[in-house]
Amino acid sequence: MPSEIMIKTAKIKRPPGRAPIPAPDIQALSFDGKEPIERQVYMTLRRALISGAILPGSRISSRSIASSLGISTMPVREALKRLESDGALKSSMKSAFIVPYPTPKEFEEILQIRLQLEVMLAREAVPRISEAQIDKVEWLQDRMAQSKSWRQVLNYNQQMHFTIYDAADMPYALAIVENIWVRSGPILQIMYDSQGSVSSFEHHYEIIEGLRKRDPDMVEKAVVLDLAEAAEVIRAKLPEEGKAG
Repeated sequence: MPSEIMIKTAKIKRPPGRAPIPAPDIQALSFDGKEPIERQVYMTLRRALISGAILPGSRISSRSIASSLGISTMPVREALKRLESDGALKSSMKSAFIVPYPTPKEFEEILQIRLQLEVMLAREAVPRISEAQIDKVEWLQDRMAQSKSWRQVLNYNQQMHFTIYDAADMPYALAIVENIWVRSGPILQIMYDSQGSVSSFEHHYEIIEGLRKRDPDMVEKAVVLDLAEAAEVIRAKLPEEGKAG
């Protein structure tokens, strides 16, 4: 079943007076030569952002990531620059980047794109998704409901949504949604309190019921309510314009 992305602080030696920058505990690289190291770093960090494993406002250092992975800083810097081009990171200082909060205006634009594309993908998935895929969606939701860690909840949440969207067999739309989640994944942690609890998964269960019944209207309504209610919580807690980092 799906792996979980967690965050730990890498112990990096620094000159006196310079605070270490935490490094995400990302998946190990393969070093098998099938895929360039830079792309492996890029895709691993991208998955961590999409799943909400890296918090908004976090500082990311090429040096700390390189040290934790046992590689040189050059491929890490290239991966971070690509993520900056994607809009997922902002350069902060030499060898460091910040995961930015979206401004309220940016968040509203992201929400509108998600409402349009994710509803379309969910509806298209209804006649195509297999019973095995629905079982996986339900399994992921059950893990969310049982989890005591909001990091695990976010990871399962991302996998649950994309299991549905992938079933739509619309790769171009799916790629756009993935790019949007690179920007929006980190802010999903705002929905969860310090204990990692969540108020309700009501709309997730409605999505699953709609998939079982092969009812696209039921699925659409549940997806819209799920995104809209999450947005209401996030919107209230976003930093003000100009303070989003």
